[in-house]
Order: sequence, then C-alpha cells, then structure tokens
Amino acid sequence: MSSCVRFSKEIGIPPKFVRDRKGRGCNWIAFGVLAAASMFAVTVTAVQAEELKLTPEFIQKSNPDLYRQIQDGPRLPPPEVDPVKPYDPDPGFFAQPVLKPGQIEEWWENSSYSYSPAYPYLLKHTHLKFTYVNSTGNDTGHSWKGAALVALRKDRFTNTIAYSIDKKHFVSKDGSSIDKDTQGFEETAQYELNRYLFVEAAFHWQRMSIFMIEDRYIPFVGIGSYNLLQDVLSQKKDRLSLNFGVARVTDKYYPIVADIIKSDSAKFKAVYTKAEFTHKFDDMFTYKQEFTLKHATDATPIYKMIGEDKSIVIGSTKRYDWNWGNSLEFALNQFVGFLVSYNVSYDSNPWPIAAKRDVELMTGFKFAF
Repeated sequence: MSSCVRFSKEIGIPPKFVRDRKGRGCNWIAFGVLAAASMFAVTVTAVQAEELKLTPEFIQKSNPDLYRQIQDGPRLPPPEVDPVKPYDPDPGFFAQPVLKPGQIEEWWENSSYSYSPAYPYLLKHTHLKFTYVNSTGNDTGHSWKGAALVALRKDRFTNTIAYSIDKKHFVSKDGSSIDKDTQGFEETAQYELNRYLFVEAAFHWQRMSIFMIEDRYIPFVGIGSYNLLQDVLSQKKDRLSLNFGVARVTDKYYPIVADIIKSDSAKFKAVYTKAEFTHKFDDMFTYKQEFTLKHATDATPIYKMIGEDKSIVIGSTKRYDWNWGNSLEFALNQFVGFLVSYNVSYDSNPWPIAAKRDVELMTGFKFAF
C-alpha cells in the first residue's frame, strides 16, 4: 500500500478516491492538509494574542510581584489647569464679558478675587445716568443732571473714570438769579492686595458754583475694600465698600470771592472717607446708600461779611463737608433702568451768604452697556 493511501486513511479520505487520481491525488491531499494546518495555526496565534493583552488584571494574576512594584512606584503629578479654559474665548473689546454661571455680574463693584479662576481678559463696563433734579437749600428750582462711568480691569488692576455735570439757571434764597454749575471728574487706579484690601491713587476735580469754587483739585492716596461683608452676608445681595485716604485740597475761587476775601485760592490737607452699601432685593430692584466725608486737618479761616463787597476773618476751624445719598434703582432690562435718588450735602464752613445744607430729589434713567 502506498504512503498516500495510508495517509488518506488516517485523515478519513477514501482510498479509492486517491487511487483514481494516482500521483495527482497525493499531491492535492498534501496541499490541502498544509493549507488547513496554516489556517489553524494563525487562528490559534490570534486567540493567544487576544488573551495576552497587558491589562492590570492580567499582570496582577500572572506576575504579582511586578504588579506590586508598579502600584508602589512614583505617581505623576496631575496636569495643570489652564486658567483660560474655564471661560469662553475673548468676546472682544466692545462685547459683554462672558463670566462663569453663578458669578456676580457687577464685577466693577466686587473684588477680582471673587472670580475663581481669575478672568483672563480685559473687563470693561460703562453706564450713563440722566436725572431730573429738584433742589432746595442754596438753590431752589429744577434741572437735569448727567453722569457717566467707565471701568476697566485686567488681572488685579482696576481703573475707573467718572464724570458728572449739573448746570442750570436758578433763583437763590434771597430772590436773586444764579447760574448753577456743578461738575466733577474722578480717575482712580486700584491694585488689589487680597480679597479684602486694595491700594489706590486718585485724582478728583470739582466745580461748585454754589460754594463759589471755580476749581477744586484733590489728589489723594489710600486703601479700601470692595466688600467688608463678604464673609457675613450673601455677596450676591449685600455689599459694603469702604475707602480711606489722605488728600491735599486746592481751591480756586470765582473772581467775585477773590475780590471780597483778597485771595483767589486756598490749600489745606484733609482725610477722605467713602462708604457705600448696596442691597439687591432681586435682579430688578436695588437699593444703594453712599456717604462721603472730607475733613481738613489744617485750620481754615471763617469769614464774616461786613458789607456787600467786604469780609473779615473772625476765626478758624478745621472745615469738613459730607454728602449722603440714597437711591432706588429699578432695572427694566440689562441695559436700561429707572432710578429715584435723595441726596443731602453739608458744609460746616460755607461762605456767609451760602446755606450749610443742600437737598436734592432726583428721578431719572440709567443706561448700562
């Protein structure tokens, strides 16, 4: 019996099938067997490769010592958080900043430390106010008043520019007519030391015709806090800010005063204090109260009129003046609001013909963008 016949019996092929094909049958059988063996070997290798994946469970089972060394080895530090990633891309200079959900929108009234992580782009805010004023005190009458504020912030630096103007023809207390010209300009640069305190340098310019002051220059430096109540009350509803500084005041008088007192200007040192409290009843209704005090540390003269165009000095005093304002603001939307304001101003040493106290009741609109 040939070897091909014997091989065909072993693998289950009928001997007659092999004998009918003589030599060709043996070759065909050999080729088929080799092909089948190759396919089987590839399948077994693929199954073994699939089973030998280096998973932590496989390593723990096959080599416990290696698994323990890997677990006890040094750990890589976690990846650093990109401070820009939590915020949307820079919206551009003229667009509204996009803050994280839950953060306070009025950033210019709050510390930059309230926003974690810190906002990486330039923050900007502008608002305008137009109010109708009813005055009593030194002036009796009505007028329109305008105010504007621009605030910019980058990192821990904040710069604020504010301007206000109130000009109108009034009738004074003695029945004579008078042109009222009240203006104010303020620029303040602040740098925050921590979430509680900042240092600031500022320059104020004022014009107050009711006190016969044509120009008043007030450079000052000081410290302040955006919100002293941040650890006591809700930051989203209540805010109490405080500023304290030292200043040098230079007053330049109108010519009529210079002729009476024989001096066109005066200089004195003073301390400056400002406190502001804000309570938000809801997103539409806000109450604000502001108090400012300027107190001279140098003695200032007290004048007394002895004629229509002559005065004498009867003493000296450390002059002080304060302003107390209360306002209710109703937001019609995020850009327009309605406000009612009641302001009281006091000067401890005015000119002899001026009253010590002025009162203003104002109603108007506020535009923010």
